[in-house]
Amino acid sequence: MTVKVTKGIASIGKRVVSVFLVLVVSLMLLTSPAVAATITTLNPGNFETEVIRSDKPVAVILVSRVFLENGEANLELLQAKAQNFFGSDYKIAVGVVEENGYAYSQTPTPRIFPPLSTVSIYKNGNLVAGRGAIFPNPNDPTGAFERAKSEFEDS
Repeated sequence: MTVKVTKGIASIGKRVVSVFLVLVVSLMLLTSPAVAATITTLNPGNFETEVIRSDKPVAVILVSRVFLENGEANLELLQAKAQNFFGSDYKIAVGVVEENGYAYSQTPTPRIFPPLSTVSIYKNGNLVAGRGAIFPNPNDPTGAFERAKSEFEDS
């Protein structure tokens, strides 16, 4: 009886380790540079190289630091939502409003505190879409994504 129990426990242990290894490898593939190559965290030091000089249209998503600090927003989650929505035809750049005043000042948004989250689309260094694409709820950017993409495709 103890031999069967020992073999059963060993078998379960091997399965658990196998599942764990599969999860680790899957996470490694999902976060590989090939997958994340079109996603950028925007800051003043890389705005020109990542947005102005990009060979693809760039969806720039900016969120107030206040929303990030109190846990109401997450840049990685916004990156994932944007990548799923815009696809591989766009480069995705996310950042903090307060650190990217130049990009934020080009969108005519109400000047309130905390600043509203926005999505803008740049092509060949020019702001071409998203002038009114704001999303007050940092967890629900879909409407703003749709407005900006539609405006871009119509331009």
